[in-house]
Amino acid sequence: MSSTFELYLEAPGVMKLREAQALAAPKENEVKIRVICGGICGSDLRVYKGTISYAQYPLRPGHEVIGTVIEAGRNVSHKIGTKVVVYPNTYCGTCEFCANGKTNICIDKKPLGVATDGVFAQEITIDAKYTIPVPPDMPDKRAILIEPFAVTVHALKKANITKGTSVAVIGCGTEGLLSIALALHLGADITVIDVNPLKLELAKKLGKVTIRLPEEVQAEVFDVVIEAAGVKAAIEQAMHIVKPGGIMVPLGITMDPVNLSPIHIVRNEISILGSIIYTVQDYADAIAYLVNPSLYIEPIISKSWSYENYQEAFRDALSGDYAKIVMEFA
Repeated sequence: MSSTFELYLEAPGVMKLREAQALAAPKENEVKIRVICGGICGSDLRVYKGTISYAQYPLRPGHEVIGTVIEAGRNVSHKIGTKVVVYPNTYCGTCEFCANGKTNICIDKKPLGVATDGVFAQEITIDAKYTIPVPPDMPDKRAILIEPFAVTVHALKKANITKGTSVAVIGCGTEGLLSIALALHLGADITVIDVNPLKLELAKKLGKVTIRLPEEVQAEVFDVVIEAAGVKAAIEQAMHIVKPGGIMVPLGITMDPVNLSPIHIVRNEISILGSIIYTVQDYADAIAYLVNPSLYIEPIISKSWSYENYQEAFRDALSGDYAKIVMEFA
């Protein structure tokens, strides 16, 4: 049997490519997957830099992958050859939140590639309940966006965006760009705010949007503000450009203290609707959107690298000048 390889993060900033140990046959509820490709996420970069307090080192990083089932346990319904995407957040299924379908806030949730080994390897074994079949005719470059797009779908459901809704999206990372793409698909009028002109140019490729540097937003206010930058200044600006009665959805994550004015929130009846990852239903909804070719997301994948060039892939992702960086494992 030929060797397979995996990425391995010994400590923050110390990552290498190593030969993987041979995988045992899948248990009765497991599948073995040959990974096709994986996307580098902002949380992968935070794990790499050591800025997530609960990350467990050493570990195999990564959580966004698609692959093909090559072995299956006896209780698994997936057929050999089925293309699947990984659902990379385990959940207990028994707590009060899971019982109400809110597996995204399970009290015992464990994110792959952070609290336990991730999926950046040529082959992985995983419980089949954390794999979801991909439509066979969906191109890999759309399928690899299912996981991050499910984050966006979950968030934008909260905002009730329809035709003509004025939406500001702050931050043009992957989640910001996916939010722009979905809001455009829903018929919204979009203003995009970012400090990086290169990212604003990426946003313009998705469709008709108004672009602004943060200092260029003066008296404008919006029905919905999606904060996807995850920095103090962006969150504070988001609160001040929401219309009275409007909605702010914070998607970005920061550990920095943020100044919010309770009197501004109360007097203007601003709704702040936190949003974290997704549920299995959000995955299904994300796939339903992505099978529709009228949802234009192609510019969101900036570059693809072979897994052997993982250093270059992470360098590009860390630069902040690109959208989604993909590594090819097949």
